[in-house]
Amino acid sequence: MNKKAQIQIFETIAVVIVFFILVIIGFLFYANIIKGNLDIEKEELSQLKSVAIAQRAMFLPELQCSEDNIIRENCIDILKINSAKNIITRNQIYYYDQLEFSDITVSQIYPSEDQWTIYSRETIGYRNKFVTNVPVSLFDPIKKTYGFGILTIETLTK
Repeated sequence: MNKKAQIQIFETIAVVIVFFILVIIGFLFYANIIKGNLDIEKEELSQLKSVAIAQRAMFLPELQCSEDNIIRENCIDILKINSAKNIITRNQIYYYDQLEFSDITVSQIYPSEDQWTIYSRETIGYRNKFVTNVPVSLFDPIKKTYGFGILTIETLTK
């Protein structure tokens, strides 16, 4: 073989190597962009899931105030809280399907301070924690009085 042919073969091999290096760099760049988009979508899905759990918790019939089958919006019956805790404890599988890994607490602020944990199921090694605070009125059916409180829903995602 003459030297000119050998130089052309080496040039061709060098061009092919550079081409594959550029293809690999492009693939890595594309993979990083896709990974970033997936992380953003995962975060958005976690937030939407948290909002859905918060809505389910806010409208639990076990807690809602009702009189003559008429439900009051954003109202929690204080007498129902302890019963709801017992029901939730006995039916953990059902409520796990509804509330997943979350912590639901009712805090009374006015006229006196009190706090009840309705549901608590935490996971080890969670990635995100979303907290939703909902102002609610607390109805005491014995005294026929209303108080002010906050329903706190903390959701954990892996």
